[in-house]
Amino acid sequence: MENLKVQEEIKELKALGQHYEKQLKLAGIDLSDFSEDDMALLDNCVDLAADSHIHALRLNYLRNFYCAKKMDSIENKLTKAKRQIELRKVMSDIDKAARDVAVLERYKSAAEARLIPESEVLQKTNALLATKQGLLDRQKGFDTPKELSIEGIINKVDSLDRR
Repeated sequence: MENLKVQEEIKELKALGQHYEKQLKLAGIDLSDFSEDDMALLDNCVDLAADSHIHALRLNYLRNFYCAKKMDSIENKLTKAKRQIELRKVMSDIDKAARDVAVLERYKSAAEARLIPESEVLQKTNALLATKQGLLDRQKGFDTPKELSIEGIINKVDSLDRR
């Protein structure tokens, strides 16, 4: 008995499906024109209609629904394209930064290779200070006249050159 009820219900649903397909064809809509995503949404719509016991499908609502979904799809594609462009730019910036880091690493390595150890710098500094101090001491021991005429010295050198 229950088997008969199920079979009758299946027949009624098939008839209802054929009725809706005919109405869609009359409106110029073919189910094969819809993408898989749209068909999934229509399946959800049918499930909701069955759960809420609404069996009258209004064509204007379906068109509005289809247009809204199509608009969302286009907006999503546009957003995806923008994000891909931004991603490519970020990846390009990362590559540029990596190249800059490599250049700086080479520069750092070269600078470290030329670096003079601190102890050597201190030894050279101490040697230069000692030489300077020695020259200052020698200068103090050298007696210079208080009135030194540079012009007179130049004239004497010139006269020596002429001889």
